[in-house]
Amino acid sequence: MKQRSSSSCFKPLHVFSFILILGSIGCAKPLVFHITARAERPSETERFKIFLKGRDLGTLTGSGALEFDAEGRRGDSYQQMQPQDLEAKMPWVCGWVKTDFSLNLAHPDEVERAKTEHRAIQATMSLTYSPPAFDWVTIFVDNRGGPPQTISIGELQELVPAGATQSIMLPHSDGCDKANDVRRNGEIVAAVNTHQTLLIDITHSHCYRDEWAGYGFDDAGHGKTIYLPHPFQFLNGNPDFFMEPLPGSVMTNQMGTTRDTLKDIACPQSAG
Repeated sequence: MKQRSSSSCFKPLHVFSFILILGSIGCAKPLVFHITARAERPSETERFKIFLKGRDLGTLTGSGALEFDAEGRRGDSYQQMQPQDLEAKMPWVCGWVKTDFSLNLAHPDEVERAKTEHRAIQATMSLTYSPPAFDWVTIFVDNRGGPPQTISIGELQELVPAGATQSIMLPHSDGCDKANDVRRNGEIVAAVNTHQTLLIDITHSHCYRDEWAGYGFDDAGHGKTIYLPHPFQFLNGNPDFFMEPLPGSVMTNQMGTTRDTLKDIACPQSAG
């Protein structure tokens, strides 16, 4: 009887020890982080997508924010415990591409309080607009007499309002065929040229010429070349301004500098 009694007492103790071991393992489950994502330098024209383990969590624009929960990992430090498989993407010439971000965790004291109170740990995700290598393409658009126009290179575009004249800069980056052309309302205008300014005249009815001025020395004048009416053409140079007056003064060094602007002029009689 004694032997049977001691055996029966041993089994509950063994089971109890096993439960304690399971309990201690369960306490080591990963933490949950409540993350608020924001742009580091908000701009109304910039957008970001957030991905967690390949799943699209949403898009934020300008000064907006995106909040979500993410499970952390087991680890000996808070840095090891932070969530993994997080990605931020920004729109680019050939589609959405990865961009940089930083994940800032709460202070260790706050983390400990959150663990004790069994609630999510607060964290911030700071998004940086960090594009791949690219070259700028400069495009002058004369939309006087025309409806709104969309000028694009690949997936990136600018809107020119009805009747407006506008200087546009769009990036060019290799990676897809659609990035090789400048388009107007989806139709190809010309191949991308990162060395010469492209002039688009929507009504094909205007003539233009360079005006320039010196700063730091007394000199000003007009270029000799007159650009006659064409749907589009590449300029001989790269004017600083389009259909704008030259500035009254600029910051310069001892040698001085020049600035030029492309202005419209009356077309020569032979051009009509």
